[in-house]
Amino acid sequence: MPELPEVEIIKRYIHEQTVGKTVASVESLLPRMWRNCPPQVAASLVTGQTIEAVKRRGKYLIITFQQTSLQLIIHLKLTGRLIYRSTATVERFDRILFYFTDGTLLAYGDVRTLGALYLFESPKQIDLKAYLQMGVEPLSQSFTSGKLYELTRRSTMPIKPFLLSQQYVAGIGNIYADEALFLAHVLPTRPADSLIESETKALHRALRKVLRDSLARGGTSFRDYKNGAGGKGQNQEHLLVYGRGGKPCMHCKRPLQDMTLRGRHTVFCSHCQK
Repeated sequence: MPELPEVEIIKRYIHEQTVGKTVASVESLLPRMWRNCPPQVAASLVTGQTIEAVKRRGKYLIITFQQTSLQLIIHLKLTGRLIYRSTATVERFDRILFYFTDGTLLAYGDVRTLGALYLFESPKQIDLKAYLQMGVEPLSQSFTSGKLYELTRRSTMPIKPFLLSQQYVAGIGNIYADEALFLAHVLPTRPADSLIESETKALHRALRKVLRDSLARGGTSFRDYKNGAGGKGQNQEHLLVYGRGGKPCMHCKRPLQDMTLRGRHTVFCSHCQK
């Protein structure tokens, strides 16, 4: 699933390419991708609107429009992608198409169709529980080591599920949780409230580092992730533990362990992470 860096990269590109463009029409090739309104209603509300901005909150993309309070919220889930094309070319797995008056196109594609598009008439009408209950953005100024320490006092769940829950820290997924916990030398099974202040400082530094490094490398691409231009990132070539179960640890050379922790595949070094 695309995580914070991947969604942020898509957001930046789509914002740059589409701000000021006016929607000429909307084509719903798979109507059920609209989760909270009929496709005909979505098309009637969005057609004729000019894009004001593309934003991100956690793993969600938010498109706002000029002279209206409409909010188009998109969650990519496992295989969703949002791609801008300079020509109105339709490709396999495209599900929702936004045609612009200048002949360009914004395509929402999804292989497994697990993603979702929501349209709300104003921010006050947004009723997505997971969206409304998201925690602090990990690259924001408000996310300090002190804030992370305070948040971990509130939960006895293992630290990795804590990071994945989204209600404490937004946008962290399986990849960056494994990578950050390895850099911070923290076992993923440790109860969140068992971390002492120095450990949360190390985890805070590690989280920001793995996210920033991935942003600089264009995100992590395995099977389905593509950026807003349809290209792939390079961060997968630099991962230390994620997807490397059984291979030698980059630090101590011992075999990396893997396990299922609350339903999520988890890789760690039992020697380096204590």
